[in-house]
Amino acid sequence: MDDTKANRTAQNLTPPHFMLPEGDYRKLTAPESVALLGVTRRTGKGSNNPLEVLLEWGYRGKIYPVNIAGGEILGYPAYTSLLDAPEVPDLAVICSPRDTVPEFFRQCAEKGVRIVIIVAQGFTDGDGDGVAMHNEIMKLAGEKGIRIIGPNTLGVVNNFNSFCTSFMRFINPLAPVGILGQSGIYVVGNAGLMGGTGLCIDTGNTADVEYAELIGHMARDPKLSVINIYMEGVRDGARFMEAARDAVAHKPVVIFKIGSSPAGALAAGSHTGSMTGEDRIYEAAFRQSGLIRAATTDDVMDLNRTFQTFKGIGGNRIGVMTISGGAGINAVDAFARCGLQVAELSEETRNTIAELSPGWFRVHNPIDVWPAAMKYGYPEVYRRTLAAMMNDPGVDAVVCVTGSFLEKEKDFLDVTGILHAAAAEHPEKPIVAWTYGGRWLEYIAELEKEKNVVAFSSLDRAAASLAALYRYGHIFQPRAVKFLTESSSSIPRLSLPAAQKEGERLIAASSPGFMSQERALALLEAYGLAGARREKAENAEAAVAAAERIGYPVVLKISSPDIIHKSDVGGIRLNIPNADALKKACEEMLASAGKQCPMARLEGFLVQEHLNGGTELLLGCKRDSQFGPVIAFGSGGVFTEIYADIALRIPPLDRDEILAMIDETKVSRILKGYRNVPAADISGLVKAIQSFSALVTDFPTIQEVDINPLLAQPERLVVLDARIRLG
Repeated sequence: MDDTKANRTAQNLTPPHFMLPEGDYRKLTAPESVALLGVTRRTGKGSNNPLEVLLEWGYRGKIYPVNIAGGEILGYPAYTSLLDAPEVPDLAVICSPRDTVPEFFRQCAEKGVRIVIIVAQGFTDGDGDGVAMHNEIMKLAGEKGIRIIGPNTLGVVNNFNSFCTSFMRFINPLAPVGILGQSGIYVVGNAGLMGGTGLCIDTGNTADVEYAELIGHMARDPKLSVINIYMEGVRDGARFMEAARDAVAHKPVVIFKIGSSPAGALAAGSHTGSMTGEDRIYEAAFRQSGLIRAATTDDVMDLNRTFQTFKGIGGNRIGVMTISGGAGINAVDAFARCGLQVAELSEETRNTIAELSPGWFRVHNPIDVWPAAMKYGYPEVYRRTLAAMMNDPGVDAVVCVTGSFLEKEKDFLDVTGILHAAAAEHPEKPIVAWTYGGRWLEYIAELEKEKNVVAFSSLDRAAASLAALYRYGHIFQPRAVKFLTESSSSIPRLSLPAAQKEGERLIAASSPGFMSQERALALLEAYGLAGARREKAENAEAAVAAAERIGYPVVLKISSPDIIHKSDVGGIRLNIPNADALKKACEEMLASAGKQCPMARLEGFLVQEHLNGGTELLLGCKRDSQFGPVIAFGSGGVFTEIYADIALRIPPLDRDEILAMIDETKVSRILKGYRNVPAADISGLVKAIQSFSALVTDFPTIQEVDINPLLAQPERLVVLDARIRLG
């Protein structure tokens, strides 16, 4: 689906059912009346008076200040109680110290207010008294149907409606930017981080109203071009992903998630658990939902300027104009890191440039204009070359490199006017610039004055921003629209009643903790993930008898509910050729396991057919407290952690998403056939992952699953080893 079709389709999408009702959203962001409970009587510099700020903003609605001392504040009568106000305000802002909040909230409840912003902090983020007050407020809110923004918030800034609940003054230019944040940094710092804002909602501690209820409204606001999310955490990951996909179908969404350090990851008793740290799960959720993740605040600034300036990009083929051959190579390297392509210039473009250039000059992209500039003058060559590239249908965007190292009165390299004119003539084709030299900040300001060119402090940042523009228009938005419009057919809910019944029996027979391997393999087989032929044996003699029935060579494994990583204790032997070797392996295995794990319960052995050929994979799941089951896929075997070749996804998964997950891994190149390794059954692998997804979705008691290895052969997939941990 192309981005134009995606835009048209998105307009007809049904909003998520959990979105804040339209009337409540209007009362929150554009109220006709607002009460300020606990507003200070201080005014002037440093007073932190929200009434004063609101008046300076130019708010035209009705204002009801509430202060227990009464009197008058800035010409407005101050009510000693909200109950004395002449009407029920659309919105109430409690802007008093923490200990006074419960009483003011009680007044809101008695008055019949629907939406309340609580500014104070120190509730669940404070001491025991704060937690008690929080619980009291939330209980009353639930009884009265009151929705809460905060606590610990600056509230709402709506520049389209001259409305602001912040008690702090700040520089606040208007820009087509929506902001959802859990910190006041995005409110007061929006000018520097995003170049301004149109609508900003700070959810603070997010005790009640959360992102998922708000983002759909912003996505449907025609005055906004890009949405930003500043996230510390999320309560309901599945609901957030649904809301995020809906938003991405309408607008690009930039997300800046803090707390991404490894300290946030939780170790677990399996390969899957140890490799799916908290931030990797968030990253998977963001990627799957089509959100554009900003790693730094510099990324936030770059992405916002890019999406505010450009409506889209035709493709990922980029032209480069430079006066430095080294800078051109730098650009090509940056493109390769971001998934952009160096555009192949048309014959007409090459001929135009060749006419300007010396006879010895080889015309190719990147184009070094300096040789031609020495003959015809820099501005003229730059103008004609840029025009040729902008007219070239094989060029989707142009990166312009120019110097800013000359004093202003001597600067013959200034081409800002040429870039502005070309951008105005071709609004469908982005022009971005990188300039180097002592006047680079001055150049950037001049280049962005017309708001049709974006200038960057490095070629890497320029390339990353163009890549984000491409990924949104050609991958993220179409995928989100497809998922939302076709999910009922592209993600069929597997109907496996027999599998579910067998799964219920096997799980009911198991205690919390790791299932026996025999039951784990049986559960997977019930869902269509076949295991290798195997038998359980209590001793060496029984193992030999089992091997005779299975056929040599065989694999021998120790059977113990207390030994998770068998290879670490010598608990796996491969390719055992005969009975004598098998008896010896049994003796050695028992001795090794008994020495290294003296407290482990040893229940005998598992004898399994030895399979040659194929590629060892890992297929696993970890149940996350926010997002539910998280599927892991990648390279398997004993070196899984070393290779760390794992991709994550969160169900439900359609075929396209599963194929994208597979392609994300390095092992996918082997699965498609590599040198003397035949291609695996990719279609069968997709079906296996769909069935596996159904299994972990059907049984919430499953906390972790680790299939390692899952052997992928040309004709089949075989589970060779598996662990399942129940909660």
